Parts: sequence; structure tokens; C-alpha cells
Amino acid sequence: MKKVLSGLLALFLVLTVFAPYSHVFAEGTASGAAVGTIYYVDAEGGNDSNSGTSPEQAWKSLTKVTDTTFQPGDQILLKSGSVWNGEWLWPKGSGKEGAPIKIDKYGGDVLPVINGMGVDRGFNYSGAVHLRNQEYWEIRNLEITNDDNFDEDIVLQRPQGDNSYPNKDKTRNGILLIVDGDQLEDNADGIMDHIYIENCYIHDVDGPNDWNDTFTGGIIFNVIGSKIRPNTSFRDLRIANNTIRKVDLLGITGYVDMVRGNYQADIGPNNLWMRDIYIGHNYMEDIGQGGIDLCDAMNAVVEYNVVDGFLKRYPSFRPTVALYPWKTENAVFQFNEVYNGPSTNADGSPYDMDSALKDVVYQFNYSHNNPCGWMLYMGKNDNDIIRYNISDDGGDFIIKYFLTPCTTPTYFVNNVIIYDGARTKFMHRDPFKSMTYFYNNVFYNKSETTTTTWHDTAQYLGNMGQVEFSNNCFYEASGQHSPYEPEDPHKVTENPMMVDPGREPQKNSAGILSGATVWDGYKLQEGSPLIDAGVYVPQMGERDFYGTPLYYGAAPDIGVHEYEQGELTIPTNYARQASVTANNAHPQFPAANVADGDYTQNSRWAAQNSELPIWLDLSFEQDITVNKMILTENIVEGWAEPRISSFELQMPDANGNYTTIYTYNGEVGDHKAFVFDPVTTSALRLNITGLRPDTTEHGQGQTDPSIVELELYHSPSETPEPPVPGDGDNLLLNKPVAASSAHERFPAERVNDGDSTEDSRWAAADSTVPMWLEFDLQGQKTFNTLRLEENIVENWATERITGIELQKVDGDTITTLYSYEGTIGSSCELSFEDCTAEKIRLVITSLQPDTSSNSQGQTDPSLREAALYYTQRQ
Repeated sequence: MKKVLSGLLALFLVLTVFAPYSHVFAEGTASGAAVGTIYYVDAEGGNDSNSGTSPEQAWKSLTKVTDTTFQPGDQILLKSGSVWNGEWLWPKGSGKEGAPIKIDKYGGDVLPVINGMGVDRGFNYSGAVHLRNQEYWEIRNLEITNDDNFDEDIVLQRPQGDNSYPNKDKTRNGILLIVDGDQLEDNADGIMDHIYIENCYIHDVDGPNDWNDTFTGGIIFNVIGSKIRPNTSFRDLRIANNTIRKVDLLGITGYVDMVRGNYQADIGPNNLWMRDIYIGHNYMEDIGQGGIDLCDAMNAVVEYNVVDGFLKRYPSFRPTVALYPWKTENAVFQFNEVYNGPSTNADGSPYDMDSALKDVVYQFNYSHNNPCGWMLYMGKNDNDIIRYNISDDGGDFIIKYFLTPCTTPTYFVNNVIIYDGARTKFMHRDPFKSMTYFYNNVFYNKSETTTTTWHDTAQYLGNMGQVEFSNNCFYEASGQHSPYEPEDPHKVTENPMMVDPGREPQKNSAGILSGATVWDGYKLQEGSPLIDAGVYVPQMGERDFYGTPLYYGAAPDIGVHEYEQGELTIPTNYARQASVTANNAHPQFPAANVADGDYTQNSRWAAQNSELPIWLDLSFEQDITVNKMILTENIVEGWAEPRISSFELQMPDANGNYTTIYTYNGEVGDHKAFVFDPVTTSALRLNITGLRPDTTEHGQGQTDPSIVELELYHSPSETPEPPVPGDGDNLLLNKPVAASSAHERFPAERVNDGDSTEDSRWAAADSTVPMWLEFDLQGQKTFNTLRLEENIVENWATERITGIELQKVDGDTITTLYSYEGTIGSSCELSFEDCTAEKIRLVITSLQPDTSSNSQGQTDPSLREAALYYTQRQ
């Protein structure tokens, strides 16, 4: 076997020009100065009969090393420039904390080479370098291959739909780490700690070019077993500063193979998480399938990795991407660069928010020249955030798929997407199936002839599902905007005035990308309309793509760059400083959860019942000044929808009496902001005064409220919106309502749901008068304006109501507050003296026949909306 070396290791291992901060779980320096024996191995000048304990007494073969059990603190040093063909390295034994066993080189700068030559080692899983049920090892400075023929690739011819894999003898890896539950004693510790792989060059690891039911490739770490063995996995893995080239299928990955199906639900209960994983500063080129697949991991950082060419030898009908997590919690993918993806693939994007994720963040990544798109999104996740990323020429789609609803909202924040609208579409196939927010992003269509296509499926154009856009930039180089461009109340459509966006990076003579000089092109110029045009949300984090603190000026900027103009404003969520109590709390969801900074469903406050008033008290150790509150209700697709319909924000005086400083009537929902006049106080009370029945399939009319998170800020740049005369808070909105007569298709609760469309209305089942609608205002309310909207449809429905009364209901006592004779029509506003009541009736006293061509003189009434207000008058 010929010796195969590459200049890539010397010229390009890492990208280090990103922002200089990141979180790691372990240092990359050599651990400890533990006393142990140093063993030397020299392929040319060694002899296995030697002691191996000095360069002059070096061993010769890796077989000798493989047959030896090493002790904590030992070192195995391979001679620089040595080549071992057809051998593998599987030293036995384990180190211990503070005394790992180390594998490294000696005697020069050229790496020692281990050519595994694709030899079948008798395992379904085997690598040229192999550890099995071992811990406390550090492997550095090796060159590794595992191929029987460098000039011929293994090709597995298999039709689409056939997932069988009969040739497991061809399962090959570069470095393979295995925890095998079947080989561990029942009482043995199954957690394998502290394995570091650094500064290695792994290439030409040949294997089948199709999915083979196992993970194979460059650096692989698997947990296997014929049955679930609890407390069996890896902890403290570090894979850093390696070069991986032409491997099949994956560059770096790991998987808990003893758990299959049902989103691997048994991982958590059996403590099978692979914990504290660091994968950083690796360069991957010409990868058969994906670069990094992070599976079954908890607490992981994937950063400063470069993938140049992926899906190079993989059937186009089998989906995958370059970097992605699966079944992972608390992980960040940051400062990575991905380019040269496939021209066609069912997925093919650089990134993927796969499924069964919790608290995963993609941030500060740069991708370019990937023909299949930018981001794959699978769903069934909890607390996904995609922020401050740059995508240039993302190909077919910006976002592909949305297979399954998530349990919490997803945030796309401050990303810059450069694309050619003649090719690229925003969304592929699915609508957004759970709440997704796009804040402060730049959608930059550089095509001068073609406007953006916002969905490739006609039925979702103009209705992309559960999605909200705010404070985004929609730039069309053609000057023309699609009528289906997302609604955004604070959008920017001007040229964003970035320095030099979309410039393709170039390699210099050494093969190094131009790097930061390209990224600087996405910074904002002075006078950019994106400066101070964004909106603050906590999901933005603390820094921009370039490491600049957030934020300067009156508001955050749109895009990946925070222009340093104005004073630095670091938003503080004062609710995090509060002690929280409640007068009503479910034992599993206490009041403290409402201000813990955790936006997940399992960390929420919930009332035990719906007996009003329900309040949350926030106490602070010292006075705070706030003028903004953000509430996030617990919303779960099919299980829970917004239930709070009104509240008061109150503060106590010195005698403990509460004064209302802000009142709201209407739906709260997810991440809704409320701005009020600034107050300085050491205590606040959120007093919930109104609830509405849950109409989801499993909500079954429940009204007990639940809040995932309450936030409090001081935002001087934001001021309360002045009240619009005659257009204040609708006191009827989503309040409990009953009717004396209702059509089964058009029940009473549709008359005050805020939806004035024909399909969302109340209709009587007959025309017997008087008939009434009774509303519970859930507390004493003052009002003086009634608005009614009758169901009017051309040729089908004209005015039918000709008289009403508004009555106060107080137990068995009913008092008429206001009477009106006349038609209602499509819009009727009725004003009267100030009235106060807790429960009211709208009584229809007279009707007239419908005169439209298709109504046949019907008189049964129908109202699309009823609203009640208090209006300030001079």
C-alpha cells in the first residue's frame, strides 16, 4: 500500500477569524503531568522484542501495541514518518481522571501513518484506530486511512425504498469509539469519560455510498448493545483541529444504537445522553454524506468547523445535510462555514433543525454556494433559535419542509439571506405548523428580473401557516414586490446599504478562504435604513455576528451587524430578579417558573383552576423602573391555545392597596408585548381578570390559564400607543357568552371572537323574538359604546334586525340600559351614557324579512361581531 499524504493539514486546519468568544466544555491542552510509562513505536527501526520504553528500544508493530494493556498516565508515541499498512491500533486499558493515556508522535513534524486497508476485523463496527469500553484517552497527531483500493470506491447499488444492508463487513471507520453494553459487567460503570481526538488527518475511508443502518466515516462514536443498558454512554468528548478528507459516509458523528424508534424516547429516562461534547476547528472536504451529525447529545458545542463539499457519494433521493443535530438538548452550532453542497438532493442544505431537539441554537454561521438551499426544518422540537447567520446563494429554497409541529415557538432572528429570486423560493412544500417568528432578518433578492416566490405550493401563497414577520427587510433588486410578500407591520423595503453583500469568497494560493474580508461586506454603512429599525426580543442573545454587544441606539439593527451608533443599551429582564408568588398555582407548575428564563412547556406557571381573580405577585429587593411587559402563554398545537382575555397590571402603595397602572382586554397569546407609562416600584401584580374557553381538540373548553414566561423591561424608546377615540379595548372580546337560540354551525362564541368573516359568526336557529346573547364581562366594567356587525352577503343576506335592547343582568334582576329601533347592517355604532355591569344581555326585539334574491324572506338573525367599549368623550 502506498503512503498517502496531503498538504491540506499544513495549509488549512481551522478558521480562526470569527468573533473571539465561545463556550467550550474542556481545554484542548494536554492533561496533567501524571506519572506513567512512555512507549515508543518505530515501523522501520523498532522490534517487538524490545522493551518499548525508549526510542532506542522502540517496538515495531501496532499489533504489539494492540496486545498491550496500558495504565493511567502512560503514553504511546509513534515515530514521525512511520507507516503501518494493514494494521490497526487498538490499545487496551483505561486512564483515570488526571492521568489519561496519550497517543502522539515523536521525532519530527511528519505525521505517522496508519493505513487500515479496509481489513475486516471481525466486528460490525471497526476502525483503523479503535477504542471499546475505554476511557481517559487522548489521541493526537496521527494520519489515518482505511481503504483497500484508493482508486476504486465501494458502490452499493440499491433502489429507492430498499434500506437493506447485507455487506456489513465493509463497515469501515477512521477512528472509532465504542461503548458496548453487551460487553460490560452488570455492575460496571457504563459512562466512558474524557476522550480527546486532536490534530489528526483522516482521509480515504472507503465504505458503501448508501445508508447502511450504521454510522461510518472519519471519526465515529457509537453506543451499542442488543438491549437498553441504563447509564451507558460517553461524557467529555473533544474532537478538535482535525482534517477529514474523502470519507464515507460521514465526517464526524455518534449515535446511541441500542435505542431505536419513537424519536428515541428512551434516551432520557435511561441516562443514555452523550454529554459534554465539543466538536470544533475541524476541516472537512469531499465528504460522502454529511459533515457532522450530532445525535443523542446533551450539552454540546459545534463551532469553527469548515465543510467544503458534502453529499459527494450519496444517492440524490436519500436526504441529509452538512451539519445537523438529532435528539439533542442544549447545543449550539456556531462560527461554522459550509459550501459546495450537492446540485440535487431530497435535502441537500448546509443546516438542518432536525427533530427531537430542545434548546438548540444556530448562530454566527456562514454558508455559500449550496445549490439545494439554506435550512431544513423538521419540527417536533422545543425552543429552537436560528440567529445571526449569513447565507449567500442558498440555491433552491431558503427553508425546506416543516414536517411536525413544535411544542414551543421557533425564532429566526437577525439572519441575512442573499439569493437569486429567479431560482430561490422562500418555503418548500409545507406551511409553518407551529408558531414561528421572523424578526430583524434581511431577505435580499439580487435578481433584477424576478420577484421572490414565497412558497412553491400555490395553496400556501399568502397563507404560510402559523408564522409572524416583524421588523424585517424585504429588498427586491427589481424594485417589484410580490403581492404574497409576508405581512410585516414594520418592514423595510429600501436598499439595506450593506458594505458589499454577496461577494463570493476566493481561495488564495495556499487554499485559504478570504474569510473576514467577505464577512465584512455584510456590515451596515452609515445611513443604512436598517440601523435602529429592529425590535428587541430575548432570543437575539447578547452579541452580533462580529462580536458587537447588543444593542446601540434606540432599538436593535436589522441584519447580522449592530452598527455602533448611539448609547449601548443592554436590555435587562427585571422579572428574572423577582420573587414570584401566586394565589392560584398547580403543584407541578409553580409561580417561580414564570420568570426563570426557560421558555419551554415544562417550565411554566399554571393555575390549578379558573376561579377569578387570579394573580401573580412579583417582589424585588430594590426599586426597578419598567415600562414594558412581555407575556408568553402556554400554547401547544391541538392541546392549548390562548386563554387569557383580560388583565390588569397593578402596583401596591405603602398600605398594601393595589392601584391599576395598565389594563388590557384582548387575546394575549405568544410573546405579546405591552408598553405602558414608566413606573418605579419594588412590587408588581399581574391580575388576570378575564378568561376564554380553549377550543383545541384536547383543551375541551378549559379556561385555567398558564404562562410560560413573563418578562419586564425598561425601554425608553418605546411609548404607549395613544388611545384612539371610539376604538379602545373591546370588553366583549372572547368573554364567555350564551345564547337563547343558536344554529349548530354558528354558535354564540363566534360573535365575540374578533373574527368578522362570514364563517365566524353567530346565527339564530329560528326567528322567535325576543332572543338574546348574554355576556359575562368577568368583573365590573364601565362602557358607553356598542358596535354591531350584521351578516350581510350580496344576493344572500340583507339587514334583518330592526330593534335591540342592552340589559344589565344582576342575578334575577334585569335592567334595561339602552334601547334602539332601526336597522343594524354591516356596521352600526351605538352610543349612550356611561353604564357599569358585570353581566349584560343583548336582546333582539324585532326583525324584518330579508330582501335579497336568494334569501326567500327569511328573518332569523345573524351577527358577525358584537363589541363593547368605553370611549373617552369631551
